[in-house]
Amino acid sequence: MMQAPAQPKYEIKGKPLIDFNIFQLGNDPSDPMVLELTQEVVRTTNEDFRGNQYVELDLPDLRKGQMLGHSNPYRRWAWGPRARKLYGKDSKGNEIGLLTPGLLELALEYGTLPDGRNTYEDLAVVVYSTTRANSQLAQHLVDQAKRIGQVKFPVVIYGLQTVKDDRFPDGLRFDLGDVAVAYHVPILSRTGKFDASDPELAKTGFPSKLGSGSRTLYIADYGLRRVFRNRYPILDASNAYLSYSSEAGRVSFVKGAAPQNLEAALQAVEAEVGRQEEAISARKARALEILGQH
Repeated sequence: MMQAPAQPKYEIKGKPLIDFNIFQLGNDPSDPMVLELTQEVVRTTNEDFRGNQYVELDLPDLRKGQMLGHSNPYRRWAWGPRARKLYGKDSKGNEIGLLTPGLLELALEYGTLPDGRNTYEDLAVVVYSTTRANSQLAQHLVDQAKRIGQVKFPVVIYGLQTVKDDRFPDGLRFDLGDVAVAYHVPILSRTGKFDASDPELAKTGFPSKLGSGSRTLYIADYGLRRVFRNRYPILDASNAYLSYSSEAGRVSFVKGAAPQNLEAALQAVEAEVGRQEEAISARKARALEILGQH
């Protein structure tokens, strides 16, 4: 079992609500076990995908502090399940899981995502339709997603696993893993600016409305596309090139709360935010009432 370095807890007004840590594959000087995990993940992945240039990766000697790059959706969902299996559970029963769209937004809000302004990270795929871009893979995923619930476009899917399959372009396909999530995101209907403090970001990974703000959402209108954070503040759900990667690509994991309990933790955050907003509204109403009496 391999340990990850500690990171701050997520808090609202000083009260810890979600106790989990974020780490990235690479050579973390604060914890040599991350390097060991990284080496084993890449080694076992290379063995399983030997000959496929979109997954197989030469792992040079990583300098201290150098994170593993060249991520794309294929590598993310090849590395993720293997890292989870290799890590196992710690003494508290905690597992690790890939960073989800909602947790990514929390990490950005609290400044705990390493080097978020100079890197990108794939988070999910979105299916706008089962025609044109990546149509075969889109249909394959939609057929699987229908087995776990109703599918309404555009549908965002994560928690996948990469499988070798010469019947698919690039010789690869995605299957829904045991922690797969598929959900409808209606905001993916147009490109636009959005507010970085939108509370919906921590729930779904996407804003509730578009119009103004410091961040930008890019979308498409057909096919299957990758969803990724592109050098903050861009949130991109428009790119159809699943095989593309560069050194700036990162893969982040969460550790602390077991992956199946993270949704409940987020609900706790939402409930606390709601209580605080109600308290502020009550104080504001009381202040206006007092002003009206004078």
